[in-house]
Amino acid sequence: MSLPAYEELNEALRQLDFGERASELHGFLCGVVALDIAYPLGSSITTLAPDLRQDAMNEQFTQTLDCLYDAVRQQMTDPVLQLELLIPEENSVNLSARVKALGSWCDGFLFGLANAGLRERSDLPEDTSEILLDLTRISQLQGADTGDEDEESSFNELLEYVRMSALLVAEELQPIKMSTELQ
Repeated sequence: MSLPAYEELNEALRQLDFGERASELHGFLCGVVALDIAYPLGSSITTLAPDLRQDAMNEQFTQTLDCLYDAVRQQMTDPVLQLELLIPEENSVNLSARVKALGSWCDGFLFGLANAGLRERSDLPEDTSEILLDLTRISQLQGADTGDEDEESSFNELLEYVRMSALLVAEELQPIKMSTELQ
């Protein structure tokens, strides 16, 4: 199952005064699913946008959210690790905007883990704790865009690190649920 287009989701979020937060929303959903595969979608929306009136959401937006959540659940449990991070495409915005979107994705992922019940990093396996610390650092990146090819290459490596880290965290936090979900 594929994700909705980044700009399509951002536009739907803007229309509901949710802001341009497609990356953060996707990261949040990945975070809650990483800890609780059955986390309710409605709780996610209420947590991220407590002032959003549920009756303001139109049918198309609700369907988009349902598709996004289904895609997240499928990708987070995919045996061939096909998680795709919802950030702007290379040809649609500059590198700095993509770095900020990746930071927002990481922030959402960490927020999602916390909302699904993750409390103490000290109780986690060392690798997972280090990954969460890395994701915290990445969430604070502001980005730079000198047009240097090395920056683009470094960004792609960072993007891949975040993608694989999210999958590893999910496997570490609920290995039994994830492997059961895969069968």
